[in-house]
Amino acid sequence: MTTTNTLSLEDTNQTSRWEFVLFPAVAMLLGWGLRGYIGGGPYGAMIPGSFVALAICVLLGYRMETAAIAAVCGAIGIGYGGNMTYGQTLGFLRESDTVWWGLLGCFIKGGMWGLVGGAVLGVGLTRDQYSRKTICIALLLLVIAFFMGRALINQPKLIYFSDPVNKPRGESWAGFLFGAIAFLAYLRAVGTREEWTIPMRFSLWGFVGGALGFSLGALWMVFGFFIPFEVKWIGWWKMMEFSFGFIFGGALGWCAYLNRDRLQIAGQNGETPTASWGPLIAVIVLVLIMFNRWIFMSGNPWDRESSGFDFIRFSLMLLFSFVFFGSLLIALGLNSLHAAWQVAITLTFFHTVLDYVRDLNDPERFGYTASFAVQCWVLYPAAAVLGFLVYHLQKGPNAVRRLFLLAVWACYLSSCVRTFGYKDFLFSPEGQSGLSFLIEKHPAMIFVHGTFTISAIITTWFILTRPSNSTHEATEEAIA
Repeated sequence: MTTTNTLSLEDTNQTSRWEFVLFPAVAMLLGWGLRGYIGGGPYGAMIPGSFVALAICVLLGYRMETAAIAAVCGAIGIGYGGNMTYGQTLGFLRESDTVWWGLLGCFIKGGMWGLVGGAVLGVGLTRDQYSRKTICIALLLLVIAFFMGRALINQPKLIYFSDPVNKPRGESWAGFLFGAIAFLAYLRAVGTREEWTIPMRFSLWGFVGGALGFSLGALWMVFGFFIPFEVKWIGWWKMMEFSFGFIFGGALGWCAYLNRDRLQIAGQNGETPTASWGPLIAVIVLVLIMFNRWIFMSGNPWDRESSGFDFIRFSLMLLFSFVFFGSLLIALGLNSLHAAWQVAITLTFFHTVLDYVRDLNDPERFGYTASFAVQCWVLYPAAAVLGFLVYHLQKGPNAVRRLFLLAVWACYLSSCVRTFGYKDFLFSPEGQSGLSFLIEKHPAMIFVHGTFTISAIITTWFILTRPSNSTHEATEEAIA
């Protein structure tokens, strides 16, 4: 399957440095804000990862096939860091005697998030340099090193940024440090220094953006907690997320600008995945298994006093971890254009809907009670519709821009459902309007959703004002 040339090197060089910084920054601000609003955990972190990767691909004029690998690597690579717990770390910011420890924890955890995410994104953006076998082995070493780092540093709490007394949480930042080092070390061992440069640079800039983004963004919570009066219209946690995403995305965009000549060439060259259906079917099966993983994951595999099934539960914990699962999805995406795009966009959207339909079964939150069957009737048709659109939009010119717009507005629509889907908003009690309900019960939502709206419009403006890829025509027979 081949496509013709897209943006020329001259077009890319005419893009200002501010566009390279602001476009990924705003896209990741939107994605990170949505992550904490409609889809938490590692699956939610796929939103900013997918957005920032696609923003860089649009800036550099990547053809649709090479953008697919960049998008899936961005989504999974940034998604890895969603495994980290940081709620208790942010809780240290509430007390003056622990605020500096909390900020240090944010700096390290954000840095490790960017270190591993940037490395994987860098490989996705330079797919032409590595064979599938090389990337898969590097990912396998990342997974092994991740669990080694957790076992050696995080599990014994040698350096611990959560509460060791009140419901201590299992941290994993050292796992990502070990994983990133193993991933990059293998790439350097089997390749040339020149090939290794781009993943290494994105890893380092990811570290800078993640560390500064999380720690500086956390300052909103420091100042917010110590303000002597209530500011109910602004959610300090969301301000932290918006700042985190903006600085992180800006750092990755700046790295793309510094290496734009090499990346623009990489976006047009190299082996690309074929439009095979086998890996996509494997992705669907794996997602369904992960969706029901709680059947297998009852109990604590680290509890030495539990039954004789410790080893089985521990093994399943490894298999069902996002680090292993995400690496497997990248491997499948390397072998199938369909799998790559469906993971990067449809799976990301799937979990925004999944989190919402689960909340529908909590009457105290939204006012509804929905059975498991009803949740499935909402979840699977929504994912199927988006999956069909992802498949259809791969055909024709400007496919990357259209797929990016689909991802942005599909996730934005999910945020609208979450913001305005309250029973008391849609079916207001006598004498009370839906707007007054939001103002009274959830005043910060107006600011948060307004930020989503503005950043989605700005992201759309950036996408639509890029030079048109008029010569980019995918081979529709190959896609079909």
